[in-house]
Amino acid sequence: MSNKFLLASLVAATLSANADVTIGGNYEGTFTDGSGATYAQDLDLTIVGSTAGAKVTVMMEDLTGGSTLSANQVFVETNIEGLELKAGTYKGQNGIGILQKQSAASNQFEIAVDTGFAGMGVAQQSGNGKATIDVDTTIAGFGHVSIQNVTATDRFVSVITEFFGIGVNAETQNTSVGRNTAVTANALIGTETAFFEVTGAIVDVNDATAVTQDDGLLGDISDAVNGKTVTGLVVATNTLYGTVTGKLIDKNDKNTYVAEVEKGVLTLGYAKTEDADGLATAEINIAF
Repeated sequence: MSNKFLLASLVAATLSANADVTIGGNYEGTFTDGSGATYAQDLDLTIVGSTAGAKVTVMMEDLTGGSTLSANQVFVETNIEGLELKAGTYKGQNGIGILQKQSAASNQFEIAVDTGFAGMGVAQQSGNGKATIDVDTTIAGFGHVSIQNVTATDRFVSVITEFFGIGVNAETQNTSVGRNTAVTANALIGTETAFFEVTGAIVDVNDATAVTQDDGLLGDISDAVNGKTVTGLVVATNTLYGTVTGKLIDKNDKNTYVAEVEKGVLTLGYAKTEDADGLATAEINIAF
């Protein structure tokens, strides 16, 4: 999609009397001071056109400047007689994202329905003869449970719940190699005006090829090895200087220490892993 064609389309949509178009995005620029100072940037744009009962989403991701605009994801969402339909080219997510990052965008469609006691969805990639079935439900007194690809042996089972004020997220997947399991627990400690947000995480890795998360709570865990457990403790609090966050991460028998200060659109950080040089970063993040 050329820049001129895209801009012309946006102008035409905006001028249309019946159009409801929203444009949003996120800009991220990172200055890194390691072996050599570098600056990298990334811009994601999302355009949503809505009409009664349906909307079309266009997402342009990983824009760095100096290149032709291209649409990474284009899909439609609508409700037809109580059935939620999503179709087009878009990314998927296995589990709740603790173990795996989003998959690459592919041409697919899915239909979901709320039966009253559980939600059920059927998804299929275009041209693939095999559909997947997902089920999710809320169990009173326990929490939200979802099972992705119910009939597969390597299905994802995820749980979101709360015990005594502690929020718990858990997911597990049993592959042909072994079972991967991840659990996070989050709680606020202190008063309304002075508190610490404390989050702990444990990831038991037995099939490293199925662990792809590279931007989660503990950063990049995609290089964890079989038979190892990744653990982490994250503590954050608000100060006069901004939100201060400290992380202690144990991965592959090495500790990583992370300190961050976030104020407005700017985040200053420093990370140090055993037997490696420390890395200082300054990140600009603008959502619009």
